[in-house]
Amino acid sequence: MSAFKSRRAKLLLLVLVLSILIIWQPWSGLEPTIRGVKIGSDFAGGTQMVFELQSYRVTLQYGSAGENLISYTTASIESLLGAETRLISYNPNSEKAVFDVHGRLTELMLQKAVGEIATVIDVETYVEENELDQAINLLRSRVDPYQLLDVRLRSYGAASILFEASGVDPNRARDLLGVQGKLEMFLDNQLVLSNDEILGLAAPISAEALAYVPITLTDIGTETLKQACSGKANHPIVIYLDRPTDAIVIFENGILRDASSIFYDESSQEFYVTRETGIAESAYHILVSAVPILRDDIPNLVKTYLSDHVGDRARVILLGSKDDFSPEVIEWLSAHYSIETLSRREGETVDEWVLRACGVQSAPVVTQTMAAGGVTSDLTIPIVAKTQAQALVKAQNLQRALVYQLDLPIAFVQEAKFSSPFGSGFKEGLMIVAGVAVLCIFVLLYFAFSRIKVAIAVIAFLFVDALLTLAGISVLGLPLGLPAASGLLLVVLSGLNQHIIITNELLKGAQPQEKVSVGWRTSRALAISYLASLTVVLVSILIALAGFGPLRIFAIAAAAGLVIAIILTRPVFARVMESIISAGPKTALPELAKPEQKQQ
Repeated sequence: MSAFKSRRAKLLLLVLVLSILIIWQPWSGLEPTIRGVKIGSDFAGGTQMVFELQSYRVTLQYGSAGENLISYTTASIESLLGAETRLISYNPNSEKAVFDVHGRLTELMLQKAVGEIATVIDVETYVEENELDQAINLLRSRVDPYQLLDVRLRSYGAASILFEASGVDPNRARDLLGVQGKLEMFLDNQLVLSNDEILGLAAPISAEALAYVPITLTDIGTETLKQACSGKANHPIVIYLDRPTDAIVIFENGILRDASSIFYDESSQEFYVTRETGIAESAYHILVSAVPILRDDIPNLVKTYLSDHVGDRARVILLGSKDDFSPEVIEWLSAHYSIETLSRREGETVDEWVLRACGVQSAPVVTQTMAAGGVTSDLTIPIVAKTQAQALVKAQNLQRALVYQLDLPIAFVQEAKFSSPFGSGFKEGLMIVAGVAVLCIFVLLYFAFSRIKVAIAVIAFLFVDALLTLAGISVLGLPLGLPAASGLLLVVLSGLNQHIIITNELLKGAQPQEKVSVGWRTSRALAISYLASLTVVLVSILIALAGFGPLRIFAIAAAAGLVIAIILTRPVFARVMESIISAGPKTALPELAKPEQKQQ
């Protein structure tokens, strides 16, 4: 038995050293700090983003016979603006109709869509409360499917959603949350497949520096794709996610000099891509309007084009930031359109930048087998990136956007940083409180047991519990916010309680008049400790399975720390305390322990 305990003590020492290395990571710097644990937004602040659902309540005034024009109005808005439209009410006396329109639009775009049959009276942002709640749940499933990250999503006004997170890549968060999930596949500039033809999606896979999104088509989708691919080997199938049909992409005309395969077609005001695929060369147009400008001027032809399309487009997507262009350029654009900037990301090529602005996800070619009629319901969408890991992330983003598709279009509004709600001096204050608490515990233990080594051992194992639990939090990838810190505190305090129970039991066995051996007392104390810990572990597991968000993080952190304590900390502590007590003089216990001695 002693040999087993000795091996366990050595194992605890090894695990403790590994835990310190995991938490400290001295290879990244020798200054004492926590590097191996993701600090949550509660303590470190994080990124804050605002997204807005694009849904409007529209009031139209008909001249006469409005009731007979309702169906025409709905069809006209949906076909010209690509926005789902639903009639809410119609008053035959006033000839007024109220619609809900889901899509980006302006009053001018709406008036042009309905023509002369009605007059637009009012356009206001409007989202049903249940639609907002559903969108929040879907977005949370995209960015935190297992609810183990330091992520918060909540409503922000009537139609906006506030996202707060720490330790999450802001670019990936924007890619996951800033799209509706509308899929389109074009072959020779003709729409072939959309979300309606997708029956199911599987988890992305990676192989040979690529990633793939497996999809299953409906029978109708399979037949449609089969007919479209017939005899078109090596023709590209261009796959879009949230193609910005409501926007015009504006770019500085010199950026394409650094592009490798993307060019601009002045006649169609579109980008096009050329590339070699095996022995053939393929090309395709990107079906998004785009125009070039100068940094300090907008050419007259471009101004005319933009002016002519004010009633067709709701916004412009400016490649770069507003600081990249002169104030006069920004002023002119702002007077006609809503401006959405799209900056180039670090390490991103010009080709990748343009494709991201246009929503292009992939452009696989029709294989010889598909062109000969060998199209099946099971397809894979290939995703290309610089590395296999980046390709897999892009594939995961696409898959999650499609699985958790929103009913309403969504737009990114702004991004900002926020600081910890506890203030900048929180860490220093926490260290002071922790130090005072440890000192108080030490004094109480010394007065309770009258043995300084006993008090030191209990305090030492408090730090052992804390370090091992922190390492567990790091390994599990949990953020150290208030939920995980609460789980850590539960482990430490329950450890303190059980260490006191074990110490008290062992001290009873060390009395001169005690007939029961110290070893028997050790076994009894450990049995009590194991029962208490296993009970809390079981409850924590149930909470983790049934709970969500912060509650789940708390339960997992607590369960992980307690399991480590059961396996390593408690038995080694009992062995250490047994050695300390056996080596010391046999003295009478404090008064609180004497009644039990009389019962023995």
